Amino acid sequence: MRTRILFVALSVVLLGLVGWAAFKDSTSRTYITIQEQYQKDYPSSDFNVQVQQLFPSFPQATIEGDTYRVERCISCHVPDIATIGPVEAAERLSQDFFKYEPDAKQLAAEYHLTGIHPAYVTATGGNYPPSMSYAAYGPDGFTSFTYTPYTPPGAAPAKPVTVEQAGPLPSFLDPDTDYGSASGPATGELGIDQIGCIVCHNGNRLSVDEADAHQNLIINPEYSFTEGAQLYYQNCARCHGGLGEGGAGPPLNNQDRLGYYNEDYYYRCIMYGFTGFEHYGSIMPNWGGIASDYNEQANPPGPGAVVNTSPVLSQAQINILIQFIRQWEDYSTLP
Repeated sequence: MRTRILFVALSVVLLGLVGWAAFKDSTSRTYITIQEQYQKDYPSSDFNVQVQQLFPSFPQATIEGDTYRVERCISCHVPDIATIGPVEAAERLSQDFFKYEPDAKQLAAEYHLTGIHPAYVTATGGNYPPSMSYAAYGPDGFTSFTYTPYTPPGAAPAKPVTVEQAGPLPSFLDPDTDYGSASGPATGELGIDQIGCIVCHNGNRLSVDEADAHQNLIINPEYSFTEGAQLYYQNCARCHGGLGEGGAGPPLNNQDRLGYYNEDYYYRCIMYGFTGFEHYGSIMPNWGGIASDYNEQANPPGPGAVVNTSPVLSQAQINILIQFIRQWEDYSTLP
């Protein structure tokens, strides 16, 4: 009898816990509040805020057999994309960021946000509505940079090299391309479905759950690309190559190799260089500081390494540089 009573009591407790978990799961998610606010701002929408539109596929972004997905981004960002279409959804992204993000003004000031979201790409770009220029940031939108390659100790000084860095938008995002079926018209203005959040977030390789996406997102590819490229050629190209092909340092233009690492790994690498435990004995400079547990006698830097006694790059600059490296994706799968 006692066993039966104990079993019933435990069953009731278990059911109660399951019910409480279900309640919390359906009410304690920030995206629901955002969706409700979205519905107030766009009352014509018939979107049910309790239903997420998950995994809309976009065959335009299929590369080497892998299809990128919008994933859960649209739970908060324009949740009625299925109703209004990918182009209108892309137009709303920038303006809704300033509506729903509590720290929007702070982020805009910190990262110099332009208010132009790359999910909306047109031939020449514009501000009304905000769109990114394919002419300026497509693969043929070259910007020239000059750097001096690394000179090993005792070798003759290297001569400066000028390279042309292609824009961050891959060729499959050309607004003039006829996407989808052969009988359909060209899409012209592209939207979220064609571009997909993952093209710009996480370097196309990292995890896409909410935590990883937000920790590794690229805030504003247009700004960070131009700023990041300048930082790269000023500080990194001499060892990693003008096109990221590598040299004195490892290659950086192959995300199939480096995409397995998250932003924290990149940050530690740039911040601490050879003073960080992952790069002991290398010539990677410590651009931001010296690791607190570094012992120079036990782990001296490699020959010719630059030892920075004070920070050369700020935390914001290091993060922008990481974003630039993440965008440096050749969109091919290598062995």
